Amino acid sequence: MGIKLLEAPVERKDDPRASSYIIDHLAPGTTIHRKLEVANDSRKPLKLRMYAGRAGIHKGRFVYPPEGRGNELTDWISLEPAQLELRPNSKARVRATIRVPRRASEGERYSVIWVQHRSAPGRHANIAMVQRAGIRVYLDIGPGGELPSDFRITSLVPARDRSGLPQLRARVRNTGARAVDITGKLMLKNGPDGLAAGPFTSNQGPTLAPGDSGQITFTLGTSVPKGPWAAEVTLRSGLLEHTATGRASFPDAGEGRPVQAVIATVGSNRWLWAAGAATLVALGPLTLAVRKRRQNTTS
Repeated sequence: MGIKLLEAPVERKDDPRASSYIIDHLAPGTTIHRKLEVANDSRKPLKLRMYAGRAGIHKGRFVYPPEGRGNELTDWISLEPAQLELRPNSKARVRATIRVPRRASEGERYSVIWVQHRSAPGRHANIAMVQRAGIRVYLDIGPGGELPSDFRITSLVPARDRSGLPQLRARVRNTGARAVDITGKLMLKNGPDGLAAGPFTSNQGPTLAPGDSGQITFTLGTSVPKGPWAAEVTLRSGLLEHTATGRASFPDAGEGRPVQAVIATVGSNRWLWAAGAATLVALGPLTLAVRKRRQNTTS
């Protein structure tokens, strides 16, 4: 079971975040529509429920509670159809509509559009399996154009994890007006005897609300020498891209001293769009994320 976004504003066609998530800036009183595709890749027919659930950002993570909890944004989202019955190995289209009230206050709001399947408990058990797959929604409300997004790499910290593997931790601060999802890569250059290593990637960096700080960690292999190295970290969020360099040696244990990072801006901030843009572009195939959890049911 999975779900994917089929279209995004044409202004964001080059933004990899906008191909996976609904990201927009709207003026109060604006209504937008987005096409979604739901797939049943199993061998059994599935009865599926579509709904919007609340979400937020807490300690560098995009978080969402169990089903049934909403917020202001979920009240603005409607899905058609809200119930699906999909044959094995079939797909269906769903239209998401977001209607922003005319008196909506300024600020960014978060939600997830979920497709959910709930299996019935067995005859001799009270355990049901609930499967959900979702699309994040980052919706900013305000008049005029969108405020800029940006982040800053504040320091690089060499370290070792509990098993002794060398790590480099890049500390980041969101200096813009929109949430950012940080990913990136690390290159090690000019090491002992002129060695180079990498790139090392990390696709599970922090999600940071405006003003928040967090870190992204690159874990290396046991064969990487202690150093010193010229470390080069390149971090991205959508079209934003920044690079920081510093001279680092990995400690014998724990965290070493933060390295003074020399910042070089590689990408640029392009997010200055007019409010309520309606032109859409079709998206290509996306990887579907499926989340599972167990839930007790009352007998």
